[in-house]
This record gives sequence, structure tokens and C-alpha cells, in this order.
Amino acid sequence: MELLVEKAISSATGPQSPGDALRRVFECISSGIILKGGPGILDPCEKDPFDTLAVMTDQQREDITSSAQFALRLLAFRQIHKVLGMDPLPQMNQRFNIHNNRKRRRDSDGVDGFEAE
Repeated sequence: MELLVEKAISSATGPQSPGDALRRVFECISSGIILKGGPGILDPCEKDPFDTLAVMTDQQREDITSSAQFALRLLAFRQIHKVLGMDPLPQMNQRFNIHNNRKRRRDSDGVDGFEAE
């Protein structure tokens, strides 16, 4: 896991926020890096090239890749709380608040919120 995260983050062009780094890791996994026939993750400490994921079955590799793709979909729809397994945070920005009523209330005396003269 550490090798995968290091490889994903170090290949970025500049500093990233934690959310962008998480998205980048999921993008790397979902691109098929760990699938059989993919580039794999080589251990930098070994003299000979050695895939660190050699002990995983093909089904496990496909399951992880599929889960990463699903996590990316959740991130795209602003549901990171489901990926992290936590309760959603309350909405702080009124722009995203679905209960925000932008219409003016009608006044019983006037028309369209203005008083009759």
C-alpha cells in the first residue's frame, strides 16, 4: 500500500491537497496498475525486479480495481463520506443547500413582496 501511494503521489507535477492525493491514488488503481499484465508495483529494495503483488489472485486484483473505480464515482458525486466510512458533514455553503428558499415571500398587503401604495 505504501509503495502504491508513494508512486501515485510522487508522479504528480506539484503539491496536492489530501483530497487530490486520495483521488490520484484511486485513479492509479482504477487504471489497472495492479491487474495481471499491468505494470505492477516493483519493490525498490529488491535487486531483481519483483512484483510486490505477486501473492494476490487475479480475482483479488480485479475486485480492488473495481472498488477503486466505484470510489472514484462516489468522489465525483461529492460522497467522500461513503468512501471514508463516516457520517456526512453538514453543508456549510448555502449554494449547495437544497432547503435554501430563494424566492421572496408574498406579503398579504402587497404584490411580489412590495407593499401596495
